[in-house]
Amino acid sequence: MVNPCLSNFCGGLESAIVKYFWKKLKTHTSYFIYYKKKFEKFKQQFDHLKAIRDGTQQKVEAAKRNNEVISDEVNLWLNDVLELEEKFNNIENNFNRIVRDEKCCIPNLAPRYKVGRDATKKKAEASELLDRKNFQVFSHTIDPSNLGHSSNKDFVSFGATNEAMQKVIDALNDDKVNLIGIYGMGGVGKTTLMEEVGRKMKEAEIFHVVIDVVVSHNPNIAQIRRDIADQLGMRESSNKMLTTRLKQEKKVLIMLDDVWARLELVKEVGIPYREHKGCKVMLTSRKAETCNVMEADVSVEVANLSEEDSWQLFRMRAGQVAESDGIELVARKVARECCGLPLAIAVVGRALRSYKDASAWEDALSQLKQSVPLHMEELEEKLFKPLELSYQNLKTAELKQLFLYCCLFREDYDISEDEVTQYVVGENLLSNLSTLEDVRGRVHFLLQKLKLSCLVLDSKKDGCVKLHDVVRDVAIYIGSKDNNHFLVKAGLGLRGWPECKNLADCKRISLSNNLLQKFPEKPNCSKLILLLLNMNPITSVPDNFFENMATLNVLDFSNTDITSLPSSLTCLKCLGTLRLDRCKWLIDINVVGELKTLIILTLQECRGISALPESLYCLVKLKLLDLSNCTMLQIPRNSIHKLTQLEELYLRGYNVTEALLVEVASLKSLVRVELYVKYAKDFSEQIIPADSYQVLHHFIIYNESDRFSLASKYQRNIFIKQANQSMISWGKPFLRIAEELRLDSCQWNFTDLIPLENLSCFATLKSLLIVNCRQIQCLLRSTDDTPSNAFGELMKLTLLDMEKLEQVCHGQLPAHSLGKLRTLELRRCRNIIDILPQDLLVRVHQNLVELLLEGCPGPHVLLNFEGLGHDSVIFPKLQMIRLSQMSNLISFCNGVVPPGSLHNLTTFEVVNCKKLLNLFSQTLDATRSRLLPSETFKKLKQLQIMGCPCLKHVFLPSIANELHSLERLEINNNGSIETIIADEDGCDLKKGAFPMLKKVVFIKLPRLRYFFEGEPTKILDWPSLEYIHVVECWNLARLPIERGSLQKQENVHFVRLDDVNWFKTLKWEDHTTKSRFDIM
Repeated sequence: MVNPCLSNFCGGLESAIVKYFWKKLKTHTSYFIYYKKKFEKFKQQFDHLKAIRDGTQQKVEAAKRNNEVISDEVNLWLNDVLELEEKFNNIENNFNRIVRDEKCCIPNLAPRYKVGRDATKKKAEASELLDRKNFQVFSHTIDPSNLGHSSNKDFVSFGATNEAMQKVIDALNDDKVNLIGIYGMGGVGKTTLMEEVGRKMKEAEIFHVVIDVVVSHNPNIAQIRRDIADQLGMRESSNKMLTTRLKQEKKVLIMLDDVWARLELVKEVGIPYREHKGCKVMLTSRKAETCNVMEADVSVEVANLSEEDSWQLFRMRAGQVAESDGIELVARKVARECCGLPLAIAVVGRALRSYKDASAWEDALSQLKQSVPLHMEELEEKLFKPLELSYQNLKTAELKQLFLYCCLFREDYDISEDEVTQYVVGENLLSNLSTLEDVRGRVHFLLQKLKLSCLVLDSKKDGCVKLHDVVRDVAIYIGSKDNNHFLVKAGLGLRGWPECKNLADCKRISLSNNLLQKFPEKPNCSKLILLLLNMNPITSVPDNFFENMATLNVLDFSNTDITSLPSSLTCLKCLGTLRLDRCKWLIDINVVGELKTLIILTLQECRGISALPESLYCLVKLKLLDLSNCTMLQIPRNSIHKLTQLEELYLRGYNVTEALLVEVASLKSLVRVELYVKYAKDFSEQIIPADSYQVLHHFIIYNESDRFSLASKYQRNIFIKQANQSMISWGKPFLRIAEELRLDSCQWNFTDLIPLENLSCFATLKSLLIVNCRQIQCLLRSTDDTPSNAFGELMKLTLLDMEKLEQVCHGQLPAHSLGKLRTLELRRCRNIIDILPQDLLVRVHQNLVELLLEGCPGPHVLLNFEGLGHDSVIFPKLQMIRLSQMSNLISFCNGVVPPGSLHNLTTFEVVNCKKLLNLFSQTLDATRSRLLPSETFKKLKQLQIMGCPCLKHVFLPSIANELHSLERLEINNNGSIETIIADEDGCDLKKGAFPMLKKVVFIKLPRLRYFFEGEPTKILDWPSLEYIHVVECWNLARLPIERGSLQKQENVHFVRLDDVNWFKTLKWEDHTTKSRFDIM
């Protein structure tokens, strides 16, 4: 007989088990039944997260502009969102694949299950990230004592760097020193320190021109000269012309980075640093001997960081986890193993910041203590293990592979994302992505991840990254071992094919940037995937050269002198990418038509090619074709449309005819296109089919070469000169989604822009420049049918030489128009009077950052605050106002300015406003309220007033006392000014007014008698004063400067002898003050 209790227990247990498994079954079944709903919920939540991320990123950029340091909490959150975005993209790709496949196949439950499960789990991660969006500390200001007011985000000042920097600055200020050498181990921070010194020198105007050039291990003298010439705005770069040009600069600093051996700076480069005392050279090198052979006047060592400073930097890079219980002790040991090298500390800290388990830190410490390869030079030994550790901690094979890709380029090369993308596509490295746009986005994402890990660096060129030379050395070593089989000999001056025992095993060979001319017959490279021969003086290659390279996916012959392609190119049955850019002597490319697997073909500036082989138009897999600046080329009719898989077509500098334009419009997969429509004004009004360019996302359409040379940060751009009515037809697909539009000398009868794009009314446009379009009377003529978001995304509006322009908007402003405008610039629009009527002012003020007006009559009062109410903050983001040649302007503003308005204004310039009577009036209204609330101009840094003959004073004391940030005060050619600061009842000028004033410029002020009318003998304390320039102010009897204000001031600048004589007659409170000046 069964015990009743046991029976009840077993029954209960059975019921619990059934419930458990039933719950599990329901959960897992829902993954494939409701996969679509789960994905859509995840997408909705992730889109919300992305919007918050974008807003946070904007705040980060704003904080950085204010020299603030972003908290680790924010950086870690952004990194986590970036990682989740990668996972979202994978899930979205899988979802789209299911939708596509199930149109023609029986549903497959396994992919559905995976999407449903992954979307559910990642939605929880998105929720967790949304919960973390309210940061305890977003950013903090930089401590001036520690960071020296640095704006270089990579520069962090510690004891060793402070000491080295001060020595360098002292040497630059020494007239006897012309060449300064900075040396130290690789990764110790020489380049960052030099760049920071250069920034400080330019900011302080000690040097008017600062030039930054990378030299590298194998210096190219011609390239060094070109780099210097480019920064001087020169087209010619001979050493004699450089010498002449540099001598014209009063004070010029040339910074040469990464010098390895003696350079003949005077004879070969053309830097006259010995004979021209205003020219100084600063160089960096790993070895003190290099500084000696360069005959440096002063050599400064950048020493390794102390143990405590190393720990402080490590904490910054690793985040709060480094100080957590159970980890801090081992974290300090890890920091110690980095040997005081900032580069090692940065990469290791970044690699470990996401690990919260002490065992991971112990493992890292163990790896750092292992021996390094025997052949590594001593100065690289201390960096090798930290860098290898960081590489090993990259989370995906894709990241590791892309990092190794970056070592294929020569040292100090600006690695273009486009180049990397083209190699990656040819090799099919990201095989799960089907479109070029997806691959490009993925490459960008991975490079951003590598930047976060500190393994790659930002470049000064847009769309590029760089590798530190030590990181590159380690990457080359890692790439050469195990199964990577890289052979990298880029930029080493090779003249012949390299001798290598393991050539048959090599998968990727880079011989770019050499002097190669000789090649062997039929080399055995049977496993080769990628071969880079670009930037070599190659004239020919043996016909059988490629016979043993059947696996080759990527071949780069760009920038060579090759005249023909070898017939063995047809052996490359797997070739995906072929780059032949700038092969100026290449004529015959018939063999290319046989490369049936080709995905990418680039022929930029192949000016010898007159025709493409007919077989090329049958390359059905071709997705990218670049024929830019192939000026001799003729593309026959009915050819381009055969390339049905084309996603990207580049025809910069190639005259696109109307017939070709129509043909290009038939390419249904086109995502990116660049077209030079030279004779667009002659196009007929032929209608481009309505279904054209459905997936187009990036384009540049232009008809003036100088227009195209203007770089754009936007993805969809139209630059057209002399456009006529036909543009409505052929341009409609582009105008509908354009982000930037530039129009010059339009030849149409439109009085506004809406006839050009009357459907959405430029709802996506972000930047608009119109020049000399004489019929335009207004930008937008609003009617009941005008969309509410017409010009709703516009951020920059520039209107130049518009003779008939009367107003920006005619009629009632649509609900969302112009609300995002950040820059408003009107120049020489001589018919516009009311520039900012109240409805437009109310609409644009919230986001406006720059207001630039020149040659427009304008109203009597620029900003009318009447009737706006005291509760609204007006122009909260406005930073710059420039007013020039406004013939009607009498006053800057009227009405009571609401408190908090104009608080971010930093630059105010007024030039040649002939009727201007007052700028900063401070009268009271009927209720005795101040028209300008307290601290309205508290952030104003620069004030320039020039050519305003009716202005009698600049400030009242109540305004002057609040200018806490003013650094530069320039009053020039104002014939009626009698005093800078007028008298004001009940308000005195404080002794500490203008505490940040650095530069004072008074020019041609013949009636100026006082600085402060209320107390002409008043002396002010200006502790920041550095520079005084006075010309033709002969009625001024005193300068309001006390002796204590001259700590930084050394010179007072005069142009004429009369001004010198006037200075000698000035009256001083303390007679010793005068002796502190050195008259120049």
